[in-house]
Formats: sequence, C-alpha cells, structure tokens
Amino acid sequence: MRTDDNYWLRRLQRGGLTRRRFVGGAAIAGVGVAGLGLVGCGDDNSSSTPTAKPAGSASASGSPKASASASGSPAGTPTPTPKAGGVLRSSSANATYDTFDASRSRFTPFAFIVGLTNQQIIQWDSYAQGKLGGGFAEKWEQPDSSTLVLHLRQNNFWQNKPPVNGRQTTAADMKYHIDRNKAGVLLDGVTKDPNFYRFADYQIVDSTTLTDANTLTVKFKQPAPLFLNLLAQSYEVVQAPEAVKQFEATYSNFNADQIMGTGPYVLTAFNPDGHLTWKKYDKFYGKTYLAGHQEVPLFTDQAALQAAFEQKQVDTFAPSTVAQLNDLQNRLKGKIFDSPGFSANPIAGTFAFQGPPWNDLRLVGAIMRAYDRRQLIQQFHGGRGAISGSIPPTQAAFGITEKELSTYPGYLEDRAKEVTDAKALWSAAGGDKLGDVTLDVPDLFEGVYSGSSILSAMLNQNLGVSQIKPKVENYTTISTKVSQAKYGNGNNNFWYGWVTELTDPEPSSGLVSNFESNQINFKQFGLKLDDLDPILVKLALELDSDKRKGYCMDAERILTKNYGAGVMYSHVQIVDTLNWNYFHPQETAPFSTAHLINNAWLDSGDPTYAGRPADPQI
Repeated sequence: MRTDDNYWLRRLQRGGLTRRRFVGGAAIAGVGVAGLGLVGCGDDNSSSTPTAKPAGSASASGSPKASASASGSPAGTPTPTPKAGGVLRSSSANATYDTFDASRSRFTPFAFIVGLTNQQIIQWDSYAQGKLGGGFAEKWEQPDSSTLVLHLRQNNFWQNKPPVNGRQTTAADMKYHIDRNKAGVLLDGVTKDPNFYRFADYQIVDSTTLTDANTLTVKFKQPAPLFLNLLAQSYEVVQAPEAVKQFEATYSNFNADQIMGTGPYVLTAFNPDGHLTWKKYDKFYGKTYLAGHQEVPLFTDQAALQAAFEQKQVDTFAPSTVAQLNDLQNRLKGKIFDSPGFSANPIAGTFAFQGPPWNDLRLVGAIMRAYDRRQLIQQFHGGRGAISGSIPPTQAAFGITEKELSTYPGYLEDRAKEVTDAKALWSAAGGDKLGDVTLDVPDLFEGVYSGSSILSAMLNQNLGVSQIKPKVENYTTISTKVSQAKYGNGNNNFWYGWVTELTDPEPSSGLVSNFESNQINFKQFGLKLDDLDPILVKLALELDSDKRKGYCMDAERILTKNYGAGVMYSHVQIVDTLNWNYFHPQETAPFSTAHLINNAWLDSGDPTYAGRPADPQI
C-alpha cells in the first residue's frame, strides 16, 4: 500500500476517508487480476456509481452507517431499513459506446449497462472485504490448482426478450461464454477478432466439460491462481448463446433488444445519445429495492448537470472542479453527502514500439519527462489526484510506494531537471526533425477539461519545440489505433486520456497479458524487456499472494525505468460524488460496482426527498 509520504492520500484522509477505504479492495491480498484493457471511454463518473465508498455512508449492504448516516441522522441512530420503490436518476457518459457484445467491449459506459442487466459467472460481493461470491454460478470448487468446478445457480432465468424468452439458465451457457472467449473467433468459426480483449487471459483453459446438466468442469493447462478473478471482471458477463448468434453482426447498432441477462434490471430503452432506462426484473433471484434507473446525457455539460442535481432531477453529481464542489457543499450543507475516492479510470497514453518513431526509447522518455503530472493534477482536478506508475494507486497493495516512484524519471519533484533532460533526449534522438507530432485527446476528456491545449502547450514548452499538435478524436478511433498498434509504426502520434476502468484490485493478470512478450496483447506495444519476461512468467503461476506482490513490484520498477513500456500512466483523479441524503448507494470502490446496485435504495421518508420530481415512466 502507498506509504504516508503520499500528499494526496493525506489530503483525502483529512476528508474522512480511511486508508483502507481509500484503496477499496486493493488492500486485500490475493484476490484479483487486472485485465486492464488500456483503452476506455472516459472516467467512470456516472453519477450512479461513485468511485469510492463515502465515510459513514453506504456499507457493503448498501445501508448507511450510524456514525455518519447518509440520511443525516446523528451518530448512534439506528441504521434505516431499506425501502423498495423509486427510480434512481443519474447522468450517462453521453454517446460513448463501442459494442453491445460484452466479450468484445472495453468501454466503461457499456460495462455499467451490463452490470445492471447481466451477471458474471462469479462476481465481487464486496471489494472492501475482498469477497468473491456466486453469480451465474451459485458456488464453485477447486479440487486442485488446475481444476475449477462451477455449479449452476438454480432458479435463475434469462429476461423475457427474444430469442431467450425467459428460459432458465443452463451450465451450457457458462461453457459457451468461456469457450467463445478462448477461441476469440466470430460465429463463422474462422475470423479472428482482436476485439476479444480477454482472449489472452483465457488461453490458460485446456478444456470445459459439462459434468452434468448443472455442473461445468474447467481444466487448465497449468495452475491458474488468477482465473476466478478473471471471471469476476466487469466485462465478463454471461450472454445467452442464442442472443450472440442472433446479434453478433449487429451489436454495434446499439438496440435495447440486444441486451438480455439474468441480472436485477432489464434495459427497456436505449438511445445512443445517452438516454437510457432500466426496469426491475421481477424474476431476479435476489432482493432488489429500486424500481428502476434512468440516465440522461449531461456528463460533458457540467452547468446543466449541476442544475439538474440541485433541482433533484438527478440524484447524484460528480463536480469537475473544486470550486463547484465547495460551493455545493456550502450551500447544501446537511442535505447532501460526499463520496470521495479514486476514479476507476486512470489517465494515461500509449505508444507502439515496433517501428519509428517510438522504437527510439529516448523519444518516449522525453515525452515522459515533459509531462508535469503534479501540475496536471492541479490544473485538471484542483489538486485532487495522485501520480501513477505502471501500477495505479488503486492497486497500491501490489505497487511500489509513491516515495520510490518519485525517484524515477517522469515523476521527479525536481521539474527543472526533468525539463532539461526532456529537451536533451528529444534533440539527441532527432525528435525536432520529426515534423508535426499529433497528440490525440478523447472527445469526452476534452469536453470536461478542454485538455488538448493544456497538454500540447505543456509538451511543446518542456521539449522546447512547437511541433506537438493536438487533435480531438472519439474513443472508438483511439481504441482502434491502440489495438492496431498505430500509435507508432510510422505514425507520428500518441494519445492521452482516460483508459478503461480497472476491473480488479490486483494487477497481476494485466501485467502478464500486456507486457510478457509471448502474450497476444503484447503486440499492441511491443517493447521486449528481457529482464521482465522471467518475472511475469513466475507471476502468472504463483499461488502465494505475498509472492505475487513482490513480483508485481519488481515488474513495476522495470516498466517505470522503461517509461511504461508502451503504457505511460499519468495519474488517477480523486472524484467527489455528491449524493442527496435520500439516496443510499451500493458499496462503492475504484472499480465497477454496477452489479451491486440491487443494494441501493431511495428513502422517500428522508426530509431531503421533498421537492424531488415525480419518477419517470419506465
């Protein structure tokens, strides 16, 4: 875990957030893999999913703690009993989606959609407790390190949409999910699709066998200490085989009829501009309080979103500036509560090393040093953030301390030295002769921060050039460029913005799949590091979590010395999500928690509920 030298951590703790709660499940040893997709669609700021659990707000069950009740009750007041009913209202991330095929997606807003509608085979019951629980599979066994036995959940039904039409689930549904991701091919059985982003992680599977109608046995090629957590990642929801067969070719058309799962809510309406509604699924096996959920596309219009929050047209709001935050906290004191915590989406950029210009590591090192991470945290977030190495602070239990990180180029507090070295490296490698170099900035990031001009001005000044030219692109374009290794390989461009949300408290699997040179995902970046490969090979097989921590730290040191080896992390924002006191959210963490929304509820008896507009028809 990051040590107390972390200035940003100390600031957050003074706001009432404990160290353990600050990192969410990252403090729990031996419970995760990363599976970081490296391209996302924006910060996980959907107001219904605040990125860290507020002190004294929602417990793992979704109920507020008496010490600082979310309803404004004084310390010692009994925890309110959850009430059924009401439609939660929040903001979507506007029109930012890649596909409705979960196995081929890595865009955060889609993970939120299927988090409400579908189930993973195994899922996180609590990040704070580091607890995995049953999902599509009610329970599981691991008779040895190379075998996993999954037992189907009984009384579990697909939602009543064609072609599944409400049928009961089967163990064959789980087998289809694993087999499809391992194959990584389209329905024709031949076409390899690089958009099966977890394909590399599934290669450890040797066979899947239906032992009986309710039991699936998975055999592995070697010990698989990280596979349970792969199944629990936010994009690993089970989709019905007949639905995939009907919609695989048209999942990019974004139709609500394509989304059917076994989760607590049914997607009833979808507009690509970001208008969505969900309705409670009456055959969901578990307890659900909310009658539904509605999203409206106000993410990049902060003024309109703030006005909607103040008028209770949305129930939560994550201000983009500290001034907004302070203003609302002062004016609405006693009526709202804050959920401060790390964003699920780190901020980073990527490079492909297979060809020029970035196969000259000096050029990448120059850019690494030219970014002033602490200044960007101040400019973009009012100081609410933490610098990030190759293992973000949300996975801090497995990473080096910030004190150590600050000794590496790109993270030094001595900015004069960083700038001097950046200019020298750029010039020595012939960077000034490259001509224009394009910096892609995602449109969603630009809409919130107007960051393209800030970033390009910083890089040009600190490199002593005027050749860095910003360009605003949509996330689909950026994602395609990354997967095709086009940030490099003859292209004078790179990018900077939010990456896919972290899907697990442990970074091990992501480190292996992205940086071990025999892995498929390695081709996106392609900087082979001979001293890194042996560490990652051992990491993939290690059953002891403490030893995995040591391997992860060693890997981060090597990656940081090599400027991220293709993935240049900048920082992680601290997000303050404001909630009206009548809203009791699910457990929150710097990971996707949409699947836990069945624990959230609205208290119509709370005084702050007065004046809230009537619920929409869903």
